[in-house]
Amino acid sequence: MLSFLMTEVLSLVRAVQGVALFVIMASFAPASLRGEEPRILGLHGFETTEVRQQGFTLSRAMKVHVYAKGGGLRRIIHSEGDHPLFAYGWILNATTREVVWQMDGSNIKRDWEYWVADRYIDLPAGSYEAYFANHGFGQSLLFAQWSRNIDRRTIQHEGRGRSHGFLAAIGADESSLLRHWREQVGNYGMELYAAGGQASEVTTFEAPLRWKNIVVSLPAATDDGHWTQAFHVRRPITLHIYAEGEGSGRRMHDYGWITNARTRTRVWEMTMDKSQFAGGARKNRRQVETLQLPAGDYEATFVTDDSHSPADWNAAPPCDPGMYGLTLSVPSDADVSAVSLTASLAWTPLAELVQVGNDQDRSTTFTLGSSQSVRIYAIAEGNGDEMADEAWIEDDAGKRVWVMTPDRTSHAGGAAKNRLADELVNLPKGTYRLRFRTDDSHAYDHWNDDAPWDKEHYGITVYSVH
Repeated sequence: MLSFLMTEVLSLVRAVQGVALFVIMASFAPASLRGEEPRILGLHGFETTEVRQQGFTLSRAMKVHVYAKGGGLRRIIHSEGDHPLFAYGWILNATTREVVWQMDGSNIKRDWEYWVADRYIDLPAGSYEAYFANHGFGQSLLFAQWSRNIDRRTIQHEGRGRSHGFLAAIGADESSLLRHWREQVGNYGMELYAAGGQASEVTTFEAPLRWKNIVVSLPAATDDGHWTQAFHVRRPITLHIYAEGEGSGRRMHDYGWITNARTRTRVWEMTMDKSQFAGGARKNRRQVETLQLPAGDYEATFVTDDSHSPADWNAAPPCDPGMYGLTLSVPSDADVSAVSLTASLAWTPLAELVQVGNDQDRSTTFTLGSSQSVRIYAIAEGNGDEMADEAWIEDDAGKRVWVMTPDRTSHAGGAAKNRLADELVNLPKGTYRLRFRTDDSHAYDHWNDDAPWDKEHYGITVYSVH
């Protein structure tokens, strides 16, 4: 009986050894296979960088071997909405800016704590860009899931102390998640190989590919940013607009617009209605279109709020992260010379009431020697159908000749209640009184929500029109 048991044990040991050997050989088979293929590129090192990218050009149609190791929560295939992975790779067509391949629930396999893509894809001749991103980290336990953003601007000071409590005991608190991320991040990355090709058939370039005839570029690289570039158009042109930003509900948070510098009217604006899903997190938006632009002076502007930008993506980045912001180009080579960058128009203030704080009622006067147009620039607080802070202009009889109302304003950045009026108004010859009145909260230097972009001009200013 003992002999029989020993025989069974030895058989079991040999079986386990055989299975282990098979697993080991299988796990190393892809590496051995990849070793026989010329490597196109490798994207690694996400300890300090959230997104890495590399462009490559195929001189002919080729089968490309993609091997990528990323991370995601275990119920990845059932995820809806935002991208189910927090570390993953993808490939863009560098010309069309469209995704040609991406790690998702349909093309990856679980490998312990990682999700692995080991695929061959057929690509036509052309230029492409490979990307890999790691914006956060998460873990699952039974039916519960925990995740956190990985902000590389601050993580060097986080998670070094001891954690306590129930979440810490199961490794689900913020510090534990960060510690686990540090243990795994060195294994994230993606490599591309030319299957059956030669290394000489593939060249690389710095991504994103900068296409020709760009006349204005406003890359939005940081949170709380506000970028403006003035430009002059000598004759009517067709303008190609490529904008990437952030939006949710009916409101854009990171977006751009183009203003006629002399009339102060917006001739183009990025909106939730016109923009499309840009990949990654659902809040990523992209708007691509052409605009017929008459001769004149213009200003291109792009703004970002306090989170989710190339400085730190707090959710999955868009599929074209290097083009976040506003890019203007002209399809026709002949139109390049028709556009030139300029300084913003200089406006001479006639009167101003700015940096207005809470509970203030301020006024000043100005005089027009003749009937003329003036530019009114006002930033104030407003909600719904009424203004909490009031701005208006009175004539010498006390009659209001201009009033700031919600329907004639646009978002001034920061909190939704920050409103901006920027328009030209014709006024007859005479003396006028400029008025600005604030309530008991949310004004200059006493914000109870996010401040507007141009907080130094909180109030109202009247400029002469040259």
